[in-house]
Amino acid sequence: MPQLPDLAEPRYLDEIGWFLYHEKYRRDKFGGSYTAERLAYSQLLLDEVIFFLGQDSIWMEGKTVVTIGCGCTGDLAAFPAAVKIAVDPLLYVYQKLGMLMDDAVGNRTIYLSMGAENLPLLDEFADLVICRNALDHMLDPSITTKELWRVLKKDGALFVSVDIGGEPTPDEPTVFSTESLGNLLREQFEVVKLVDNYPPHSKGRISSVRLLARKKPRASTDLDKEQILRTYEARLVHEAKIQV
Repeated sequence: MPQLPDLAEPRYLDEIGWFLYHEKYRRDKFGGSYTAERLAYSQLLLDEVIFFLGQDSIWMEGKTVVTIGCGCTGDLAAFPAAVKIAVDPLLYVYQKLGMLMDDAVGNRTIYLSMGAENLPLLDEFADLVICRNALDHMLDPSITTKELWRVLKKDGALFVSVDIGGEPTPDEPTVFSTESLGNLLREQFEVVKLVDNYPPHSKGRISSVRLLARKKPRASTDLDKEQILRTYEARLVHEAKIQV
């Protein structure tokens, strides 16, 4: 069963409180419902991602998409993907607060209320991984980038959007420069497109960047099928001798 965090801790309170405050006090400049606003942002995210990919929304159909650190934003609500998985350690809290939203198109998003450091997904699972305004919320983003490499298909793509500059905060403890972000990702990926000087996601940051990356090839950990079978057969012979 998922666990509720200590909501007195600033790290968690600031994350959740931001959404609650926005929903109650900052709706006037958007109009419509909070669900409609989030759906519009999901569509903008889809448009941005497929632009970086050089594709269109039809490309997304039949694909497996994973979004990291989505909060209750409904990142994938407008994505016409076949498999949609959202990962965030506070999703159980947002469910309890009634803040998760239904998908408008595609299949229903599967929510995993957990961090991204040890994903319960098989190797080469996803066609696309999205990490929007999330890496700087992690204490050690290098652990997560290794996992993103693992779950991404060989020909898959990683889309990252993250803030640059500013000072560490309880909910955003990691501060990136464009150089340090590139160095982190190039340990696992080839950065094929990077655009900087976007407005920041969060107050107190200088700007944000968008980038598209592809995984670097490297030796994987394979199991020796024949060796396992030989070991099992030897065990069968040993047990048969004992029974005699």
